[in-house]
Amino acid sequence: MSERIAVVGYAVRLPGGDDLEDLDRFLMSGRSAVRTHARDELLEQGLDPAEIDDPRYVPRAAATSWTVESAKHIDLLSARERRVTDPQQLLFFDCCVAALEHAGIAAESVAGREVACVGGVGMGLYAGNELSSFFSRSLRHDGQLVGEAVPPEILVGNASDHTVGRVSYRLGLTGPSVNVQTACSTALASVEYACTLLRSGRVELALAGAAALYFPLKRGYQHERGGILSPGGVCRAFDADADGTVGGSGGGVFVLKRLADARRDGDAVHGVIEGVYQGSDGGARASYTAPAFDGQARVIRGALRDAGVEPSALSYVEAHGTGTPVGDLVELSALNEVFGGRDVPLPVGSVKPALGHLDTAAGVASLVNVLLGLRRGAMPGTVNLTRPDPALAGGVARPAAAPVRLRPAGDDGTVRVGISSFGASGTSVHAVVSDYAMTERTDPWQEPAQPPEPAGPPVAVPSGTRGGAPVADTGAAAEEPAAADTDAIRRAVLELLADRAAHSDELRMEDIGRLGAVDIGLDSVDLLAVAKVIEQRWGVRFEILDMLMFTSVDEMIDDLLQQAAGPGTS
Repeated sequence: MSERIAVVGYAVRLPGGDDLEDLDRFLMSGRSAVRTHARDELLEQGLDPAEIDDPRYVPRAAATSWTVESAKHIDLLSARERRVTDPQQLLFFDCCVAALEHAGIAAESVAGREVACVGGVGMGLYAGNELSSFFSRSLRHDGQLVGEAVPPEILVGNASDHTVGRVSYRLGLTGPSVNVQTACSTALASVEYACTLLRSGRVELALAGAAALYFPLKRGYQHERGGILSPGGVCRAFDADADGTVGGSGGGVFVLKRLADARRDGDAVHGVIEGVYQGSDGGARASYTAPAFDGQARVIRGALRDAGVEPSALSYVEAHGTGTPVGDLVELSALNEVFGGRDVPLPVGSVKPALGHLDTAAGVASLVNVLLGLRRGAMPGTVNLTRPDPALAGGVARPAAAPVRLRPAGDDGTVRVGISSFGASGTSVHAVVSDYAMTERTDPWQEPAQPPEPAGPPVAVPSGTRGGAPVADTGAAAEEPAAADTDAIRRAVLELLADRAAHSDELRMEDIGRLGAVDIGLDSVDLLAVAKVIEQRWGVRFEILDMLMFTSVDEMIDDLLQQAAGPGTS
């Protein structure tokens, strides 16, 4: 077993939410951030009408709402630097500072310290092209973007080689600054290398992540027959109708630290990287960009070995899951090969149908999805998975359309989730990530020290403001409801939910009853607070996933009433 690495902070700018709480809510909503861009929008972005009108053009993608103008943490860069630098590099810089802030570390405090920065961005996409000496000398006839002499700041600002170096320079980091470029596996490969640096004792802290932005953000793609992109613009990982993936823009950075040091320093620990392994497919591929069964199985086994656990110890796998029929088949086959000896099925999911395929930053979306899942105790279902592909059936690895409750699979009480990230470059990475002391840490989702408490007698409607303000306590014990009280309890629960529902201003009370918790805008934080009130007032305990699984609020209330009435009732 290798030394475990703690994730002590992170920041993301992703489709579905740049704020972690918003992203948490979105991921459990069952929606997709992939959207269709109208022709007028595309023209406003400066796209060629001939390209847009080509029948092969698919005007769909997922994009972060982040912009250079909205970035909160790039003020350390000069105005000219911000003007001429590839937005991908700026997003990465923004996330580095924000991730340190999330970890409780002031950006100015890391200057002169052995802190590593490891990461990568997509190809230079500023103005839609890569700016390099090769471009300026060989491709200038493709567009007069530069003159005979390219200003140094433009070359530096648009060459991916300088992405992490800029961070280390501006923050004063003295540890290794390493650019990683392994195509779709760049983000998780960066995390793997950062873990290696930490385990070797070379650095005390590491920043690791990636960013990828289409430019402009509102754009689609040209579908090519036989390519990986969906002709219909919908990513359906593991589905019988899967026909390709859909691109997305975003990025993120994780602050990593040796777990022993995080314990010593009292850091918040959002997850623990118990094992991580990186390898190459070598020449064992049908073509250069084709997936390789042996290579994928090898890195998964390597990560399990690095973590010191058996295949039976994992509760879930966050797959690469691109939604390409061949890719999904190879990946599920590799998972079945490694985990085939398990006694119980292994739930498998993919975040790509929800957030898009983020290219170099794909691993960012996968890792943050797992960290949020560990926090809430459940992984979201795979969006657009409505008819599982029969070709993928029969093995121990089971694609999950519905949310999956995370329970410890081993005897040590630890929940472990595997994460796969496979690059078209042939570089594959797998990580084993576990929960850690979730009830003891403080972070943006920490449950309140003093939970919301009831007001009035057990059936009274709780007072408070929209958003879930605490209410007063009478000290009344939970009581079994009389038959005449059921309407009052139903009304009380509906108003309790309305107080916290993000969309309550748009809904009538009867609407709230027929909708699900996510539909009315409740996230895991809201549900945690509501569950505490229900338990305190009526003596019925709901877990967050229980509340999410009810098809409607009315169904949840019916279950509450039945439990509160006691056994033998109906």
